Amino acid sequence: MKMSTPCIVLLAVLCVVACGTGSEEVVTEATEETPVKPEPVITLLDRPFSAEQIRDEWVEGFHLKIRRWTPEAEAFEEWTVVSADTDGVDIESLSFDGEGGVVTEPSTQRSTWIQLRDHASFPADRATREAVTRDTTLGELSGWLYVVGDPSGEVVTELFFAEALPGAPVTVHVIKGGELAEIFEQIERSRP
Repeated sequence: MKMSTPCIVLLAVLCVVACGTGSEEVVTEATEETPVKPEPVITLLDRPFSAEQIRDEWVEGFHLKIRRWTPEAEAFEEWTVVSADTDGVDIESLSFDGEGGVVTEPSTQRSTWIQLRDHASFPADRATREAVTRDTTLGELSGWLYVVGDPSGEVVTELFFAEALPGAPVTVHVIKGGELAEIFEQIERSRP
């Protein structure tokens, strides 16, 4: 039986593969599997809002002014929704110092509604959720207070989400070593 050139080449390749290269290479069988440790299951507290609730609130023209405070300085940010669709939102942000001087040029970032919803994902083993009413710069509001500890136990973050204002927390207090280290608070909010 006469073999064609392609068949001879294929046979030669198969022989080389079957015989190996003569090196001391360790080959494991395809049926062996390395045991994989299961990923730990992380239980999350209920989120304050669904992606749909945030989408319905953060329409084009939606605007927030935020105050950020630390013991060293005070600064402000403005967030404006410049476009929104069924998948997500484009938010333009601008930063100011305590005297109102522009710190950064406007920048725009795209986020999906799921990403915005998931910013408020807190592990149940390090966080609590409680229904509360709070006096804020936006008035007296009812909602949920989340208290979240970091893994080291040195930092506690308190986030208040107002039930009537889907999206970002109305206030955030960061406490380090028992001292208030940072405040984030909405000071103006409007939607068309």
